[in-house]
Amino acid sequence: MLFKLFWSFFKIGFFTFGGGLAMIPFIQDEFINKKKWLTAEEMNEMIALSQSFPGVVAVNISIIAGHKLAGVKGAIAAAIGTVLPALLAIVLILSFLAGFQDNRYVQYTFLGIKAASAALILDTVIRLAKKSIRSTFAWTLAVVSLLIVMFNFSAAWSILVGAVSGVVAKCFVHNKSKKTRC
Repeated sequence: MLFKLFWSFFKIGFFTFGGGLAMIPFIQDEFINKKKWLTAEEMNEMIALSQSFPGVVAVNISIIAGHKLAGVKGAIAAAIGTVLPALLAIVLILSFLAGFQDNRYVQYTFLGIKAASAALILDTVIRLAKKSIRSTFAWTLAVVSLLIVMFNFSAAWSILVGAVSGVVAKCFVHNKSKKTRC
């Protein structure tokens, strides 16, 4: 299982450009659809949890998924599989492409890669929104979080507002009619 985790994340990291968020659709496809190691609900929880930790989202997801599937060793194997392709790419780029940075074909190539990466990130946002934002309350929190980030506040404030609002809603609004304790 350790090698399978490493290899799955290595392949995803090797063939994905655009950083951690761009990797999420590939991770979902591999782990939910192909391998059936995780459910869509588990993946959504991992995405949400990974964004609340510091660091790269894809590495955080790999650690969480690896730990869930194979414990601490699985977390380490998955994290190495995620990071290794980027490390190798950086070494190659610095070694060979530094002299070509002003070449217009290289610039056009990276322009295309950036556009494709933006599309992958947008796809992730749409998929996550469809599965996670299903009430007026959730839509309101999503808009407030977007505004917090758009006005250059730290994403940590967005997460904090969402967490506190969720607890307040659960304890004081949803439980009001049920007379249960929070």
